This record gives sequence, structure tokens and C-alpha cells, in this order.
Amino acid sequence: MNSLDAFKALSREFNEQLRTHSSSDLNYAILIPTLRCNLRCSYCQVSRADLDSKGYDWSQTETDDVITYLLNNSTQDLKVEFQGGEPTVRVDLLGYIIEKVSAFRPDATFVICSNLQELTKELLSILENDKVYLSCSLDGPKEIHQANRTFESHLTEQFFDNLDFILSNFGTDKISLLPTISDYSKVNETIDFYFEKGLKDIFLRPVNYQGFARKKFSKESEDIKSWQVAYQSGIDYLFARNERSKHKLAEATFAIHLSKFFNPSSKNYVDLRNPNPLGKDYLVFDYDGAIYPTDEARMMSRIGLIDFRIGDVKAGLDKKSVEEINLKNSNIGDVTCNKCRYQSFCGVDNIDKISRYGSLDLPTEKTFFCQNHLSIFKFVSNKIASKSEIDIKNMNLHLTGFYEPTTLFSGYYDD
Repeated sequence: MNSLDAFKALSREFNEQLRTHSSSDLNYAILIPTLRCNLRCSYCQVSRADLDSKGYDWSQTETDDVITYLLNNSTQDLKVEFQGGEPTVRVDLLGYIIEKVSAFRPDATFVICSNLQELTKELLSILENDKVYLSCSLDGPKEIHQANRTFESHLTEQFFDNLDFILSNFGTDKISLLPTISDYSKVNETIDFYFEKGLKDIFLRPVNYQGFARKKFSKESEDIKSWQVAYQSGIDYLFARNERSKHKLAEATFAIHLSKFFNPSSKNYVDLRNPNPLGKDYLVFDYDGAIYPTDEARMMSRIGLIDFRIGDVKAGLDKKSVEEINLKNSNIGDVTCNKCRYQSFCGVDNIDKISRYGSLDLPTEKTFFCQNHLSIFKFVSNKIASKSEIDIKNMNLHLTGFYEPTTLFSGYYDD
């Protein structure tokens, strides 16, 4: 073996080690200070509690227990995400937690996942902190958003007034807006609205197979073929609109999958990590102090499907439970995955597999996860191979942020 071949071999070995390396330090924590909510969204994934319900909030002691856990177990670059319910129902707890965590993790960032129905002085004060961000559902124009979430015109107007206030006073970088698509025929309408609002990103997602949506949207959340037709035609529509519009819009799912072709070791999207360790660098702390490996696992426990808790904030993690849920956390060795050209780009989602099929034994190619990601990888691959100027400029936008021709894709597929 000559020196060049030896270097290539070492490089492949290093990249494989990097791709399959997983952190065991907690750097991402989802906190559920309350399960109460002031809306009744049609596709609610967590089976929220009514606003006047009792017993669904952290006490001061439980709040301090969570803070102590983060102090003793998290990394310096900790990211904290507040979910619910509607977490701003307990804006007092949000402010308290942010203050205490920032004291021992000054580099920590915080995301408040809110329906944005209420903008109180306390919440606006918290948002002045440049390490605090918002994440909010925006399903499209008023009629679509109202049909899914608010149901009443005055609540719809209240939401859009609050959204416009945030965009005007804090800018688009302060808030991440995500649609949930329940009617696949209206994807383009949602894309148009994101253009009209001057937003930079959109994350096209089908309604999730969790919580209340499990019953109301069971057909939609399992219809992978219809979703992929809608999604891929939506991307084509977005690409065409980017070409004729001064403002440009990037789509997150496409960007995530495209980036895997150029950096397979990227781990910025949990579903495509391989291995995908559960109960280690990412934990969910529920309203009752229970700890879950993912937010989907919390949702499954909430509806009584399966108890996926792996510990509680006082006693810590149950090592045996963590070991058990990590027995099949890699696609390496999977009969289907070993034959797939996209294996090194892809990952595993055992929580979704158990949620949908009640078992890990179903052949991978029959799962929603595999069919969904495989379809997207093929779609992206075809875009690269097409060498269309519009496709190339849009792919460059999704990789670099610049909408312009590039030689980045030249030679990727040789004729």
C-alpha cells in the first residue's frame, strides 16, 4: 500500500469513527414545567391538560430538583427547550430556571416552545435575553392555522397580532416557525404564506402519530406515499418560487438530508444519528418529575400506550432501563440497512417503531421511518444528479445560504 492509499484508508477509518461516535454527556434537555394549555389544537401530540386543571405543574421543589440535575449532569453548551402544555402558562418558572441555569452554564441557550397566544410583560422581558429564543407553530394563512389550532377568529387574530409584534420588534432570528401539515393538498399555500411573511426557513412536517393526533389524523399520519408526493411536489414548488422571487426560503428537511451527502458524520438531527443513543445526551423532564429518553416517548406514556420512563429527577436514571432501550440503537447489522446505499447517512428511531407497530421486530423496509427517509434521500440524490441550474442554486442555498450557481455539485455524479 502506497502512502496515498494508506492516507485514504486512515481517513475512511477516522470518518467512520466520527460518524458512529456518540456523546454520553447531557447537552439537550426538554423541560415540561406544566402540561396545562390555553388551546385545544386538533393534532395535539402530548394530550395536554385543561388550563384550570390541578396537579400538572412543577412545584418549587420539583423545579429546584431539575435545576440541580442539570447542574450535576450537563455540559457547558447545554440547550434547554421548554415545552408543555403551554410553558408560558408558568412564565414565572421559565424566568427562574433561565436565571439559575445561566448562573452555572453561562453559554446555555433556551428555546420556549409557545403557541404565542399570550404576550405578557414577563415573557417579553425574558425574550430580551439574547440567549432565549421562541419556537412556534405557524400552519399557514389564517384559515389553515385557525382550522388546526385556534378554531375561533378572535384567537386567530390574537395569534397573528402577537406574531407580527415579535417579528417587528425582535426579527426573524428570534423565532423559529414550524407548520404541521394535516391537509396535504395545501402544502403550497403554506409555502406561499412563509414567503409572504418574509421568513427564512420552513420545516415541512406531516402530522405526527402521537397524542390526540393518533386518533383524529391516524390515516394522514400513516400515509407515507401521499405525504411524499405532497412533500416532493412542495419542494419543487419552493425551488421554482425561489428562482422567480427576490426573497429566498429554505426547507429544513431537505437541507438536513442534503447535508448528509457532504457530511455524513453530522449529528444535528436526532433521527438520523447512528447510533442513536437514548437516555444519554438528550433527556426529557416531564411535569411529574419523570425522565424520558425522547419527547415521543413521553407522549406514548401520556396516552398509556407504554411506560417509557427511564428514571426521575430525584433518583436519577435507571441504568438497566437505559441499557434496554439501547440494545438496537444502530442500523449497522440491520439486514435491510446493510443493503442500502444511504445507510451511512441514515439512523434509527426505535421509539417511533414501537409507537407505530408495538415491536422492534418489523422488517425495517416496512416502517414509516425507513420509507420516509429513503424516499427523501432518493429525491435529494436525483436533484444532485439532475444538474439543473435551478436545482443547483437551490441546493447551494440549502447548504451555504447563498442562492447562486456553484461547481459544488459538478462531478458528483459522472456520466
